Amino acid sequence: MGNVSDCGPFHIRRAELNTGISRAQILVKLFQRLPRWLAVLCLLSDTLAQVPQTPNKLLILYNERSDWEANILVDRGIRSTLRQESKIPIDAYSEYIGEWEALDRRDYRVALKDLLRKKYDGKKFSCVIAITEEPLFFLKEEGNELFPGVPIVALGGQRAVENWGPSPPITGVRSKLDFKSTLDLILKLQPDVREVIVVSGNAPSDRYFADLAAQQLRSYEDRLLFTRLAGLPLSDLRLRLSSLPKHTAILFVTIAEDGTGKKFLPDEAIPALANVANAPIYGIAVTYLGKGIVGGSLLDQERLGQATAEVALRILGGERVEDISFREDSNKVMVDWRQLQRWGISEKTLPPGTIVRFYAPSLWEQYKVYVLAALGVIVAQLILICILMMEMHRRKKADLAVKDLSGRIINAGEVERKRIARELHDDIGQRLSLVCFELDAGRKANEHQEVNQNQPLQELNEIITDVHNLSHQLHSSKLENLGLERALNDVCRQLARQHGLEIRLSAEGVPLLLPEDLTLCFYRVAQEALNNSVKYSNSPLIEVKLGVHDHLIRMTIKDFGTGFNPSAAARGLGLATMRERLRSVEGDLAVVSRPGEGTEVIAKARLEPSSKRVAAA
Repeated sequence: MGNVSDCGPFHIRRAELNTGISRAQILVKLFQRLPRWLAVLCLLSDTLAQVPQTPNKLLILYNERSDWEANILVDRGIRSTLRQESKIPIDAYSEYIGEWEALDRRDYRVALKDLLRKKYDGKKFSCVIAITEEPLFFLKEEGNELFPGVPIVALGGQRAVENWGPSPPITGVRSKLDFKSTLDLILKLQPDVREVIVVSGNAPSDRYFADLAAQQLRSYEDRLLFTRLAGLPLSDLRLRLSSLPKHTAILFVTIAEDGTGKKFLPDEAIPALANVANAPIYGIAVTYLGKGIVGGSLLDQERLGQATAEVALRILGGERVEDISFREDSNKVMVDWRQLQRWGISEKTLPPGTIVRFYAPSLWEQYKVYVLAALGVIVAQLILICILMMEMHRRKKADLAVKDLSGRIINAGEVERKRIARELHDDIGQRLSLVCFELDAGRKANEHQEVNQNQPLQELNEIITDVHNLSHQLHSSKLENLGLERALNDVCRQLARQHGLEIRLSAEGVPLLLPEDLTLCFYRVAQEALNNSVKYSNSPLIEVKLGVHDHLIRMTIKDFGTGFNPSAAARGLGLATMRERLRSVEGDLAVVSRPGEGTEVIAKARLEPSSKRVAAA
């Protein structure tokens, strides 16, 4: 069989290598065994992943109290960076070691050292972070004994770091109170300022920072007057700041304690001063912003915390402290937009790169999208309204054209009626009368004959009467000569006699002169309505009422016959003709009827002055 070199799953027979097998065949065999190799690698990686990793332990030492906004911001910056950027688990512990005055006492430092030793006995810290001066001074004296060999990461505390010594090893982030840049901002925003009031408290830290401000601002003393208000009671300070002269600015340093011994958080006194001060106030830290200061070159504590955590992560990642130099962090120029508005300071005077906080957008900026959308809708509606008005105007012109054409057609019909009526009356009627006269003369000459000649003569008289009536129906001469009331009376009497029924006409307030178009319109409507009643209603009585009230002419024709359904007959030619005639004079027609309850036709129109009038007798 041949020897086998066994390397666990990765074994290849040596005989295979020594025979004449080609390299290609060997590669094929290797690829065939590749899945087994991958399975073993996955098993190894899962086993390594299940091995618990020991968290790195980190201690953060703060000065003063845990409710300081500056400490809160630094802690948030440190922990958010550790949580987001660390690839290994970290246990971070926090301690607040007390006030500046307490740390000056030897007995307090000894007690604090014993407390920390007992509290963290058995815990191996990978790094200790010290925030500002007090924790660094404490570690400078007690760090080797408490945390031997543990590297220190400092935030600020330049005085403590000076002459630090070789042990314990230290690096960190340097921060700086930049009073000079803040004064440059004051001169930029208030170019006419002549006096700067420097406000500070009575605590040792207050005096230290005030001295630091005086040192940095010494180069400006030849062109500005500096007045230092330090260690005053808060009430006196409020009184002084409420009556400052013009062209003055206030530089607030810090007040941890006022002249009465009352303790304050570093930014706690600012609102009480900003409420009464008659000059803009400037500060040195982000924690002051939003409490009444205009702005300044400000320490950003959260950003400093993030930078400090980044340095600590480098140490936890294995870098030597000696290879990590101190990181310099610069302040940012920030302003409160609301204070700019309060003091009438233009945003155009801000230096380039200034960060503006608490900006309140205008109504336009807040609702610009909604306003533009509303304007778009309004413009669209206006365009639609214009289109509709143009369409309405076009349709109105078309209606007027149709109305004019309809009136011209009706007038043409009336002219033709008039001509036919005149021909019937003046020609055919006269000729028929002559024939009737001749027949009558012949009848008298042949009276002795027994043949009855009265019958054709009677029929001829009836024809003459029908032609006469037709002539009056086509065009009534009484309508022109005697007016609407007399013409309607003649029509009613004629129809009553012809069909053997009763037609009552009553008129009230009809003026002597009526517009010609109205007279003819109401006459034709009455003719059509009376003919319909006579033909279809089977009513023995028809009432016709005509009246004028408040410049409105109204005519009602009512029967008491069979009635009908108006909606079913709405498209009839008779009703359509009556409506068209009334529409030509801007009138209206209404038909009220029910089967078995009779019919009432109501025509009305406005009685307007007209140049064409007809006389009424």
